[in-house]
Amino acid sequence: MTKLTTIALKPETKKRLERYRLDQESYDNLVNRLLEETLPRKPPTLHELKEMREDEYTPLEEVIKKLGL
Repeated sequence: MTKLTTIALKPETKKRLERYRLDQESYDNLVNRLLEETLPRKPPTLHELKEMREDEYTPLEEVIKKLGL
């Protein structure tokens, strides 16, 4: 039998996750599906992580300004 764990989430976070569930999909399947869809197949190297951060990072203040918030 597979051992299960508990992850504490804020109610708002759980509600956000629920929007992505397929029918009565388990949260374990949901999280794994989201990870598969969004993360690269192999873990990036330290060098690749640094490049991604430099290329993709947008300061929060800039995002707020772009969104007009």
